[in-house]
Amino acid sequence: MNSVIGHEKILNYFDKVVETGNLSHAYIFSGPEHLGKKFVAENISAKLFGISLEKLLTYPDYLLVDQEISQKTGKLKKNIDADQMRDVKIFLSQKGFMGGYKVAVVDNAEKLNNSSANVILKTLEEPKGKSVLFLIARNYELLLPTIRSRCQTINFSVVSKKTIKEGVLRKGVSESEADEIVKLSGGLPGLALGWVDDKDSYNEYKKEIFRFITLFNRPFYEKLEKVEDVFGDKVDHIASREKLMKEIDIWQSVLRGLLHSNNNLLEAKLKLKVGDGPILKIMNKLKEARLQLENNIHPRILIEQMLLEMP
Repeated sequence: MNSVIGHEKILNYFDKVVETGNLSHAYIFSGPEHLGKKFVAENISAKLFGISLEKLLTYPDYLLVDQEISQKTGKLKKNIDADQMRDVKIFLSQKGFMGGYKVAVVDNAEKLNNSSANVILKTLEEPKGKSVLFLIARNYELLLPTIRSRCQTINFSVVSKKTIKEGVLRKGVSESEADEIVKLSGGLPGLALGWVDDKDSYNEYKKEIFRFITLFNRPFYEKLEKVEDVFGDKVDHIASREKLMKEIDIWQSVLRGLLHSNNNLLEAKLKLKVGDGPILKIMNKLKEARLQLENNIHPRILIEQMLLEMP
């Protein structure tokens, strides 16, 4: 079983608030994907229950909620719906089956729509007994202000390369491979550890880095041809949107590497002869595109504008 990598201060903070009886009823864990936000929430929950992490998912006073597969279409639903949040509301309003805490974790909380957000808002306004709600969000700003104001927010930061490398080496990876994985992970331990277990995913990630770098210094029509497939499935729009989000995450990581001369991309930056100004412009376009995606608007025009900004 993996241990938490790089968030010891957060874990220590929760140890103290539990010990002093100052645990709040609701928390938002905010930060990029692959940082380990949900994993930290799981570790805190297991400690509250006094059980091992392996037993958490079958523990009667623990509930994990995420987007579901639609029974009608067999595809991933666009949002976490109101019925799911009603289940959370009922769950947290009841006394603990084991006589202690009730804990609910809502992963990808930015997928709450207005209806489901309003349901959970009522729970936040009138918390019951020893109940704790963790909202795991990649983008804090996409949550309703009324929800944000009723939760304590814990911001997760990227983890140092040294700390991630220690975690990767514990999985039996060679020193040289660990160095490459850590540099490309961009401070995201979940990404690095996932790659150790899934080499195909790691190789696909490296291919996407290469593709993005080769978009520079090309005519616009060639750039467009190279990214045409990222717009994905014309039928399953939700799957297409999720795929594009992952692509944008990788592109943003590449740009951060070019901007800060890390991630093994210093040589690429020198060859491309690209300055910080254009990189920042492209990053802003990608940020806009991601927000459009979160709001269910297809960002093709923004992606095309990003390609135009690229030297």
